[in-house]
Amino acid sequence: MKIASDISTPRLHYVLDYVFNMRLGVGYELCSPDSDSADIWYTTQPQTDCFCVPSSGLLSETDIWQFTPDLIFDNGLPIIFADHSGCTFKFDVFAAIFWMLSRYEEYLPFLPDSHGRFSPSESFVGRYGLLETPIVDQWIMLIRNELQRRFPSLRMKDECFEFRPTIDIDSPWSYLHKGVVRNVGGLLRDVARRDFALVAERIMVLLRLRHDPFFTFDYIGELHRGLPLKYFVLVGRHGKYDKSVNPQNLAFRRFVRQLSATSDVGLHPSYAASLDEYRFMAEKTDFEQITSAQCCQSRQHFLRIVLPQYYQMLERIGITHDYSFGYAANIGFRAGTSREFKFYDLQNERTTDITLHPLVMMDVTLRNYMELTPPQAKSRIESLIEAIRKTNGTFTTLWHNQHFGQAKWHEWNQVYEDMLGLLK
Repeated sequence: MKIASDISTPRLHYVLDYVFNMRLGVGYELCSPDSDSADIWYTTQPQTDCFCVPSSGLLSETDIWQFTPDLIFDNGLPIIFADHSGCTFKFDVFAAIFWMLSRYEEYLPFLPDSHGRFSPSESFVGRYGLLETPIVDQWIMLIRNELQRRFPSLRMKDECFEFRPTIDIDSPWSYLHKGVVRNVGGLLRDVARRDFALVAERIMVLLRLRHDPFFTFDYIGELHRGLPLKYFVLVGRHGKYDKSVNPQNLAFRRFVRQLSATSDVGLHPSYAASLDEYRFMAEKTDFEQITSAQCCQSRQHFLRIVLPQYYQMLERIGITHDYSFGYAANIGFRAGTSREFKFYDLQNERTTDITLHPLVMMDVTLRNYMELTPPQAKSRIESLIEAIRKTNGTFTTLWHNQHFGQAKWHEWNQVYEDMLGLLK
């Protein structure tokens, strides 16, 4: 597509690459506004007799301003950067997509949660109750439909609904291979709480008379037969929020090595690693030594990311695919899309080589943060899937291996199995 514009900035190229290369697959070429052969006009001068997108000026800027765009609804569609000059689009759709994908608002002052994260309640779409609406994907469909109407012979990339289940392995075992000190401490804690069921379970497992409840991988494998399952394994040292097995433990190393030989496995950096590049690099090195393979994909423990520092660190370390981009406290679309996109470093005004794979739904979100009952969770999951199907998006989920085996999560196994049945 030939796009006439009076600007040629990194911001504009980023969003045009995303729309016309990544999403539509038709390519683009920028030309001057006075071109006679342009297919789309993107200028500050409104054009009423052609495919014209009004320019709000955001994509020509190089500063980060403390502002929030106004939101209105046009025939039920939420839009920002509205324009009433008579162009084909009633809003600057390119600026709107850029503002959402760049996470412009996350560079502004905000009140972090207890883990230093940007909360969904702080987000623009969260305040309007639109977290579970893939608005960027809806805007892409708007562009696609307009192109189909004006250029019937134009061949665009087909997008279809995809399901990508992922499993985070915070620890393969609850009791086994965790050493005498940790098990004795856990035993005393359970006794103090008078939780004698857990006391009995721990003793039975350590005596090899019962299966360790966290080691649910046969069940997981059977559930996901024929599906593109991806695992993320935590190999960090023990800490307040990191409860895995010592990465030097032979049983742990053997487990990770065997899993990586048969499955798609990435790194699950520890809680502390999100702010400690040296620790992150050490964990990546351990992971690569265990698997004998280069590591280029990860998901941060607790989804503990802060923009842009976290992704600047990933780029230096050599991680090119990140699966952390979602909210812990709410299901939905942090950047307004369920589909992957490149991280734009707004601080340095450049497109990076890091691909973000948005996380749409997590087990802990449903049960612990949103405090839904299993029936309520099923209803919300069905609505989420329907929204993604309508926009031909990607439903990326996160469940934890231990939750398939813990008694308090027993009812949620059926929630997950019902979800798989709906998707299959």
